[in-house]
Amino acid sequence: MILDTIYGNVKDIPHLEDYHVETALVKSDDLLKSILRVTSDHGHDYGIRLEDETQSLENGSAFQLSDHELLVLEAIPDEVIIITPKDIDDMGKIAHMLGNLHKPVQVSGGKITMLYDEVVKKTLDEEGASYVIEKMQLDTPMKYANLTPHHHHHHHHHD
Repeated sequence: MILDTIYGNVKDIPHLEDYHVETALVKSDDLLKSILRVTSDHGHDYGIRLEDETQSLENGSAFQLSDHELLVLEAIPDEVIIITPKDIDDMGKIAHMLGNLHKPVQVSGGKITMLYDEVVKKTLDEEGASYVIEKMQLDTPMKYANLTPHHHHHHHHHD
């Protein structure tokens, strides 16, 4: 069965108890794909092919299989490193170091979160940075920071 439209997120679907729900575990970076093959906890295989480019997969994306059946995608918890810089200088130093390693990160509330990586851990240890390692379910996959320069065309009128 090919599913091409996200019905909604399981968090937002009213009367969920009225549905028979199958769950498929996916890796968080699989959520970046628009074509995906999954196997549900009921042993059924489904193909996902998103037709609508405005839709993207996230933890909890639900597809309607029939009037009373849903397939819900659940992201497998990822091991992440959560770095807490001591101050703004430390934040700058760590951000620069991570930028050089080209790893996707999320920055929020003064903390940097990224997928577990042995090289990063070793580098943080050498820098004496403060961090913890946790398992965490990512609602949206880590995206690489887009650092490509944007070109702006300015039209100058010299009168």
